[in-house]
Formats: sequence, C-alpha cells, structure tokens
Amino acid sequence: MRSTRILIIDDEPDFTELLKANLVEAGDFLVRTVNDSDQAIQAAREFRPHLCIVDVVMPGMDGGDLVAKFREDPVLSQMPVMMLTALVEENPDSIDGETVTGGLAFVSKTSNFETILACIEKHLEESGT
Repeated sequence: MRSTRILIIDDEPDFTELLKANLVEAGDFLVRTVNDSDQAIQAAREFRPHLCIVDVVMPGMDGGDLVAKFREDPVLSQMPVMMLTALVEENPDSIDGETVTGGLAFVSKTSNFETILACIEKHLEESGT
C-alpha cells in the first residue's frame, strides 16, 4: 500500500508537528509540514500531496490567497484543499465537523483529532485517493 501524501501549511510549528505525529500514527500517511506560506507553493509542487491542509490566518500570504495561487497553478489547480482554522468553532449540528464556504471545507482547530481525521478521509475519498 502506498502512503497518502498530506501537506500541512500552518505558521504554528507546534501545531503542525502535533497534527503530523497524529496522522502518521493513525494511518498510512506521509506528511510534510510548511510553516511559511511563501514556501508553500514550491513545497506543494515538489511533494505533490493528495491533500493540502491550509491554515486561514498566516503572516505573509493568508490561506485564501494561497488557495487562489494553487488554483492558478496548472500543476496544483486540482489539488484537494481543506482549511483548518481557529476562526470557526466546531459546529455541534454538523455531521462531519466541516463548515463549507465558497466551495472550501473549513474545520475548526478546536475539533478533536478523530473529527479532523474523518474530514481528511472524506476529502481523500471524494478525490479518489
């Protein structure tokens, strides 16, 4: 079985390393982290992730601007993206833990890991990975 590649882009190194450790422990994931949004496009082009998890609020290029750059890039335009942010709270009425806005899924950083993992698996399934 080949590893599923996940790229986490977030300016908080402690958060990215914790999420990475949990994902590696949970399944057959190969995870790369980037803590500087200005390096994210190059990292995504090199790593070719099956899913990119992007923080919304970051210094420099924010998550929305970064996703727009992905969509403009012929190599990255179809890459599935899930937004992970502290700007939304976990929605207790949501079945899958996501809030969808503008075609992007937003998952709260305050969600427990099982909810985040379920959202990741849903996006991978929807993308055919």
